[in-house]
Amino acid sequence: MPRRARSLAESGVYHIMVRGVNRDAIFLEDEDYHRYLRALAQAKLASGCRVLAYCLMSNHAHLLLRTGHESLGNAMRRVGVRYSGWFNHKYDRVGHLFQDRYLSRPVDTDAYLLTLVPYIWHNPVKSQLVRQAVDYPWNSCWSGGSPAGLVDDSELDALVPALARAELAAPVLELSLQQQRPRGRPARHSPEQVAELIARSCAAHGPVDFGLLDSVTQRRVVRELRMRSVSYDSIAAATGLHPSKVRRMQAGRVAGEWGDDSGLQNRHDQSA
Repeated sequence: MPRRARSLAESGVYHIMVRGVNRDAIFLEDEDYHRYLRALAQAKLASGCRVLAYCLMSNHAHLLLRTGHESLGNAMRRVGVRYSGWFNHKYDRVGHLFQDRYLSRPVDTDAYLLTLVPYIWHNPVKSQLVRQAVDYPWNSCWSGGSPAGLVDDSELDALVPALARAELAAPVLELSLQQQRPRGRPARHSPEQVAELIARSCAAHGPVDFGLLDSVTQRRVVRELRMRSVSYDSIAAATGLHPSKVRRMQAGRVAGEWGDDSGLQNRHDQSA
């Protein structure tokens, strides 16, 4: 069956979403996040695209880009090929890293843009990783960033009034990091399967044994389980750890799952 043609934006601005195959993690360490942003910066230089906003979560990423002299497809291909090749080499894996093609949605109205920017920035807040978007290190909402000059702030300022942009960055949701939001997806692995995977990886049989392991081993096991698409909740149940701690252990700082963008999906074309 032929692929559907992508919708084109008259503005040249697109909301891009990429995620790991089978919802697997695509970022496991701080170095991985830095490497993806470096690949994005290199693609920007080669393609002439503009980076208006981004947010990198553990198994997906949101980008807000404006196309340059190259097509959006060429720009994203540069990022994907460079990063996936590096990631596979680092973690000694083979095969596709990203699920299918990236998703893209044209941004042709101010109303959509004003909805989209805070949605991207507040993904880690919705995932209960931080209380404010500016506290998340892999998010263009904060004033820092690496590499320098990646985000075209002046271009975003030209699209969004200054006052409105300041309001977009303000906290919109205060959540306790201990509060767990309900999960809508069924578990991909049974408790018995998760327990068997843990036993094979570290010879721990149950939460008590796992709790006696050193932190380095625990973190390694959590990463291995995530690479096999085991959910955070399933890992928590099998190890006795709190789900929020499992998320933080994966990357040593913060991590997250594929955000729930159903609100946006219901209002805009889902074609890719």
